[in-house]
Amino acid sequence: MEKGKENHKAHCLILPFPVQGHINPMLQYAKRLRPKGVKITLLLTKFLHKTMQEFSGSSNISLEAISDGFDEGGRADAESPEAYYARFHLVGTETLSELLEK
Repeated sequence: MEKGKENHKAHCLILPFPVQGHINPMLQYAKRLRPKGVKITLLLTKFLHKTMQEFSGSSNISLEAISDGFDEGGRADAESPEAYYARFHLVGTETLSELLEK
């Protein structure tokens, strides 16, 4: 095994819906998978990722960011919930594809 590489049974990408009440339960789920040898990457919107920076150094769970189209202000910058969901679907799909290729 190469130095710095871990041997994992699987790699799980977890993408909680970016609203209150969804991130912490998914994070707890991720923490339960980690001891079973599963590599975990928690995907957050760029806006939420900024608020989770202190978490990234304190866990074996990787954080990655995708765009929802409202990178500076999150859902609060959208005209309506429907506008947010439409933009998140369009932009989020594109940036998730880019992340998967990486």
